[in-house]
This record gives sequence, structure tokens and C-alpha cells, in this order.
Amino acid sequence: MAAPFLLWLPEPTKDVPAEYPYLAGKKVCVVVWAEPDTLFEYPHVQREVSEHVAEAMRQGFKTADVASVSFVPNQQVVEFQGRNPRWDRMHPAEIGERFAAERVLMIELTQYTTREPDAGHLYRGRIAANVKVYDTAYPGSTYSYRAAIEVAYPPESHGAWGTDDRGILKATLELFASEVAGKFYDRKVKIR
Repeated sequence: MAAPFLLWLPEPTKDVPAEYPYLAGKKVCVVVWAEPDTLFEYPHVQREVSEHVAEAMRQGFKTADVASVSFVPNQQVVEFQGRNPRWDRMHPAEIGERFAAERVLMIELTQYTTREPDAGHLYRGRIAANVKVYDTAYPGSTYSYRAAIEVAYPPESHGAWGTDDRGILKATLELFASEVAGKFYDRKVKIR
């Protein structure tokens, strides 16, 4: 008899504390590094990843009701990377200083694809990255936070018939950005 009423109950959630809660109220520079092969196949990867992550963080901080975070415009960072072919040899804090940022969120992509590795005709987005935070007040120092993040979309198997490359990429970017952003503020997640 209780079964119909269970449909209207909210889904159970649990509280997940921020792993690195020190970005609130800071100006952040998002820098994305990718392999040359990835940049060749996906020429806009740096801008797309940085924009999705920044937007997920803005929304997450707003939902968590903590001091908002501001960002160096992603296009400026990507243009800087394009003008300076040796930007990846600079210390991330030095890059952040150039944009008057207080923190640098470095995203080192280790995998970025919309196809299954062993079956190129099957769509399934995968993004894996090392995410590091650097404090620009301490140039030359090591990162103050590090996490390895890996997502796949759809999570269970390859994309349904009729799914296109752009749709898979967009959903994978949103999932990845949500995972990255969730490391920096307290949130509630559904219990599976």
C-alpha cells in the first residue's frame, strides 16, 4: 500500500564536504593542458573544458550558498596559451599572476574522447584529468591540492543508437565539470 507514496518522497542524499574549500571568494585562473594529439582532434578543448568547469563552479557555489568565486575570462587564458608556445614550461602560479588571479586551477587532461577505445564506431565520452590548485602568492611552490578525476558518459555502456558525437561530448563535459566543481564546496549527492 505504501508503494505509491514512495514515488513522491525525495531521493535520499548524503552530505559530501568539500575536499578543498579555499576557493570561495577568490579570483581563479583555469588553465587546461592537453596532449598535442588531443588538441589536433579537438582544437577547442582548452576553452570548452575551462568554460564548463567555471560555469559548474559558479552554479555550485551559488547553490551551496558560499562566497562566490570569480574567474579570469577563459578566452584570455586560451589566447595567452596560443600566443606563447612554451606556456606549459611556466609555473602555473606565474601564469595566474599574469592575470591577477589568487589561485590557479590546472587541469591536465590525460584522456579526452567521445569514442570507445577498442570500438571506434561506438560513442562513449571519457575525460580523465589531474586537477591541481596553485596559490599565486607562492610562485614556484608545489600545488596545494591535487585530485585525479575520471568520468564516462553514459556511465553504464556506450551511447544509444542515434546519439551523435556533439551530444556525447556535451554531456561528458557537463559530468566532468560537475565532478571537478564538487571538490571545492560542500554538496549533497544522491545515494545510489
